[in-house]
Formats: sequence, C-alpha cells, structure tokens
Amino acid sequence: MASTPHKHYHDEEFDAKNLMETYAGADKTDTKEELLHYPLRELFKILTPGCVRGDTLIDLSIGTSIFQLLTASDYFKEIIMLESSDVSIREIEKWLKKEPGAVDRSHAAMFVCELEGKSEGWEEKEVKVRRAIKRVVKCDFTKANPLDPVVVPQADGLISVWYLDVISKDHVSYLSNLKKMSSFLKVGGHLILFASFNISYYMIGQHKFSALTYDEEFAKKALRDTGYIIKSSGKYKSKLNTHMLDYDHIGYFVACKEREV
Repeated sequence: MASTPHKHYHDEEFDAKNLMETYAGADKTDTKEELLHYPLRELFKILTPGCVRGDTLIDLSIGTSIFQLLTASDYFKEIIMLESSDVSIREIEKWLKKEPGAVDRSHAAMFVCELEGKSEGWEEKEVKVRRAIKRVVKCDFTKANPLDPVVVPQADGLISVWYLDVISKDHVSYLSNLKKMSSFLKVGGHLILFASFNISYYMIGQHKFSALTYDEEFAKKALRDTGYIIKSSGKYKSKLNTHMLDYDHIGYFVACKEREV
C-alpha cells in the first residue's frame, strides 16, 4: 500500500498559528529551548558586536516567526518581511495590528530582555519591532523574480529562519531558491541563515509536512556557490525525543555577500 505523501508548506492545511504554538509556545519547554531560545541566544551574540547592521533588513522566515526581529530591530532601521504563505501573512498582520487571537510572542520578548540583562521592558521591545516593520510583502519562489511585480530595494541585511528548508523540494531547488533570496541583498551585506540539518518532516496538528534533507557541508557549499564568504557558523545537537519532527542538528551561518551570481 502506497504511503501518503507529505503536505507542503503552501498546502491549505498549513496552520501558521498552530505551527508557532506547537514548537515555540510559552508552554513548550523542550522544543522552545531548541527552536526559540537557541536561535535567540545566537542572534544576540551575532548582532551585539555591531558588525552586522544597516538601514534595511529583509526577513524571510518560516510561518509567523517574528522572534528573530526582537534583537535585529536594534541594529536595522527598517524591516521588510517577505512571506509566500497567505495564511502566514494574515497571522503576521494580526500581530502587527494587535488584533484579538494573534499569536502570543511576549515570552520571546521577555527572553530577549533577559539576554540584555533587563528585568522588564518586553512591551517596549514589541512596540519597537512593530514600528520597524514597514512592509509585509507576498513572494512566490516559483517565479524567476519572487517579488514580481513589487520592487524592493536591495537590503543591508537578510535573516532567514528555516524557510529554505520547507519550501525547497530537492537540492537543486534549494540552490535556486538561495540564489533568488540572495538577489534581495546588497553586495557587502550580511545573511544570517538558520537551518535544520537532516530533517525530513515536521508535524502541524495531524498533518505531516515535508522538509528538505541536507547536511552542514551541503549548506556551506551552497553559500559559497552563491557568492558568499562564511564569517561564522554554529550548530546544536538536538536533544528532543519526539515524533513531531526529525532533524538531528540545528545551526546557523553568518555570511557576507561577496558577489552577484
């Protein structure tokens, strides 16, 4: 009997709010440590020296992720969020407008305040992020220009959290998507890329969604082939024991765009 094919990021069963609450909700002790606290700690260490900064940051991340912008908004004046999932765009806009039922991210803001040595101020941090986000733009990576017909100036920085892992169906499309994403970044600008190594699926509710399986060496080669110099990287071995997803490490790369490809 044939196995049921996995869902894809853009399928109608994709529930962006459920995704965030499942893996990074305030009550998710195990997954929250790996999928929220680890990235926030690494982003804090990456950004606080002040070497990665500028006027404009583009964010291209999975679902309704905004946690990565809590520290980034201190180093970039304006943020443009790109997203290909309509349901994710709706959930992001609900949070920006503080509408009832929006995903609660206060615990992430509180954690960033702790990293900064502050006992309070998380509300102000959320206000700052909302003010910094100037646009939420629909993108489509099946197009040669994912933003067509919208025009967005190339940015000084680009953050992407697990997005390529869930939209890329094979290694060839990963490289193609990385090149398209890199077109949004100026030469000399910095990419901060978070990745899940050797993942094959993740669950949202009862639905199993596909993710691209690749390792650290593949990601490094893809970055070099796309015109980047890797400045730093790190990875974290998973301690999870769950049927909800199956990566063995999560990691990050900080890379400077050396040339157009």
